[in-house]
Amino acid sequence: MPTHGDREELRTTAAQCLALARSATDPRKRLTLTGMAQKLYEMAGDPAGDFERAQHEFNDRQMLPLRSVQPQPTMQQQQQIQPKKKEE
Repeated sequence: MPTHGDREELRTTAAQCLALARSATDPRKRLTLTGMAQKLYEMAGDPAGDFERAQHEFNDRQMLPLRSVQPQPTMQQQQQIQPKKKEE
C-alpha cells in the first residue's frame, strides 16, 4: 500500500497525464494518457469516482471553445510606380 506521500505523487502524475491528454492532437496518444491516468489513480488507492470526476473535467475542457482570438486585420502592400530614369 502506498504511503500518503506516494499517493499524492501518483495523483499529481495522473493529473499531469490528463493535462497532456488535453493538449494531445493524436487520439491514440490521448487514449493512452487517459488510461495511464486511470491506472495511476487506481494505484493511489483512490475510488473510481475520483478518476471519473477528473475525466469528466477533462472532457468538459475538451468541449469548451478555445479562448477567443480576435482576427488580425489583413495588411496589404501596394506597389508604387517609380518614375522612369532619364537616359543620358
